[in-house]
Amino acid sequence: MRSIEAQGRSPPPRAARPSWLAGATWNGVALVALICVVNGTRRAVRGFGEQSWLESVLSTLQLSALGLLVAVPVALAVLLSWNLAPKRPVLRYPLLALAVAASSLLGSAALHVVEALALCDSPQECWGGASHIANTWSRYGSLSALFAAVFVFIRLADESAERAADAERNRARFAQREEEARLRMLQAQIEPHFLFNTLANVRRLYQTDPAAGEAMLGNLLRYLAVALPQMRAATSTLAREAALAESFLEIQRIRMGTRLAFEFDIPAALRDAALPPMMLLTLVENAIKHGLAPLPEGGSVRISAVADGPELVLRVADTGRGFAQSSGGGTGLANIRARLAGHYGSAAHLALALNTPRGVTATIAVPLSPQPRVAPS
Repeated sequence: MRSIEAQGRSPPPRAARPSWLAGATWNGVALVALICVVNGTRRAVRGFGEQSWLESVLSTLQLSALGLLVAVPVALAVLLSWNLAPKRPVLRYPLLALAVAASSLLGSAALHVVEALALCDSPQECWGGASHIANTWSRYGSLSALFAAVFVFIRLADESAERAADAERNRARFAQREEEARLRMLQAQIEPHFLFNTLANVRRLYQTDPAAGEAMLGNLLRYLAVALPQMRAATSTLAREAALAESFLEIQRIRMGTRLAFEFDIPAALRDAALPPMMLLTLVENAIKHGLAPLPEGGSVRISAVADGPELVLRVADTGRGFAQSSGGGTGLANIRARLAGHYGSAAHLALALNTPRGVTATIAVPLSPQPRVAPS
């Protein structure tokens, strides 16, 4: 089976190869243009005293444009060599240096030829031969090397930032999965606790009142048929959680008889509000176990929900023993607090207060949001 599953798995996606022009940005284009303008201005400043301002501006623009003959080949060579060369520095940097040297030499030669043809009345007089090209290459080669160094520095910084961002995204995904696993573990602690208590009640009733035990078992089976398929879901709705709590209370009423009364006050507008599963049931179970069951006369439980601005406020109020004989720091309540913190951070809380005239009111406040509907597959 394992070999079949392994064969059926698709291979992991290969890392996308960077495009040929990766790293080319408008800021880089502006930097190249600025270098050309600065260099053109430097070359044209020598004739400013002999020309009108308009001629000086036109000369500057012309010389700046001619500088593109070197800048464009060098920029393309730097981009292509950096993106296509092997990532190993022992190969990447020598190839980059070779590309800068070759492209700046080619651009210098092209610049020299165009200037001789376009700017000189007699091209033969401006033609300085190989020595003049070498001088031009030395100047533009230095500028090209400086440009390449700046580009490499920026690209290394960008790649480092991308790796850091990827690492942060991976860390966030891992933390999210870890938190989801922790929440599922906390939620799973509730399920056997509830089931074992209910089954213990069924066993006790079968010993004392078989008919009531059979009725409770039937209610439990109906409850589990609804609850189990989604008991481990990450989110639920207030309507569903109220239905589960009502089923639980019906089961308890078989055991307690007239000693238990309960009521629900949940507006229809709030029925689709999102609520983490099993929290309401835990509060109801606490109210029965610690509040009403120990009293000979029993009591009542009231479950209500209201919208308080951006919050959904859910209350479970009982008329049981109160705080005097029971504490509010049990496993179930600690579980709820931990799950609320995991789901909502500081935006949700659980509070306990004395009820009037007797008992405890447990209040859960969570951000009010509808449960997203999942389209049928």
